[in-house]
Amino acid sequence: MNLWKYAHRLLLTRLIFIFSMAAVFGSYSFAAENNLRFVINAPGAAPYIYFDKQQSRYQGVVVDFFNSFNKRDVFNVEYIDSSRSRNEQLVFTEKADLFFGSSVWITDPDRFLYSAPIMTHTSFLYSTKMFETPFSFDVHNQALICTRRGYKYPYLQPYFDNKSLLRVDSISQTTMTHMLGKGRCDYAVMSQENAWAIMSHPQFCEYEFHQSSVPISLVGLTFVMGKKLTEERDKINQQISSFINSGQRDKSMQKHLSQNTFPKLVCE
Repeated sequence: MNLWKYAHRLLLTRLIFIFSMAAVFGSYSFAAENNLRFVINAPGAAPYIYFDKQQSRYQGVVVDFFNSFNKRDVFNVEYIDSSRSRNEQLVFTEKADLFFGSSVWITDPDRFLYSAPIMTHTSFLYSTKMFETPFSFDVHNQALICTRRGYKYPYLQPYFDNKSLLRVDSISQTTMTHMLGKGRCDYAVMSQENAWAIMSHPQFCEYEFHQSSVPISLVGLTFVMGKKLTEERDKINQQISSFINSGQRDKSMQKHLSQNTFPKLVCE
């Protein structure tokens, strides 16, 4: 009887030990699964996600969003410098987990999962001259449009295809602005946030820039993820709803968004 009690006690002790270790490693596994490698079209762009040189870290609506999770559900996000042309391949080959973008910009959209939209990317045309109202490409046949190399412009693509508009690629939006100012293209296309950040820089003081009265593109921005991240996608979607409905998204946009408006005039 004593021997039986001893064996029973030993078995109970071992079971407690096994369950304790399982709990430890289970929590470790949960933490590991909550790590996300987020690749960025460096240095990013406000208000979405951008590198703050003064604080030496990334900021923006994306960062505020991931910081809004409660402690139980929070992701450990590693922000990694990359480029738009590399982001898709890094996520597809599982060398990274996600990036910020839209399915309409992606070469092969079926290779990825997408979150619900968290905000809208609005693109305008920019010119050194005032836009006539209403503006129409039909009266600007074969106008030269400054574009970013490797970027897709779904609204403009039919015009590029039939050669009624001519695409002029540049390696950066700063280069696009230089070309626009010097008359090497008639119009440039970019988001209002990027346009103001670049065109208001002192190096473009001598130029006056105008914005089209209506946007040429409205695109919902999402988190683009690897196909295996269904649980992460679902958790992100749930938090997006809370982030928007609570007003945190709008507060974050106001925090990171410039309040300046076009036209950008010549510096005095």
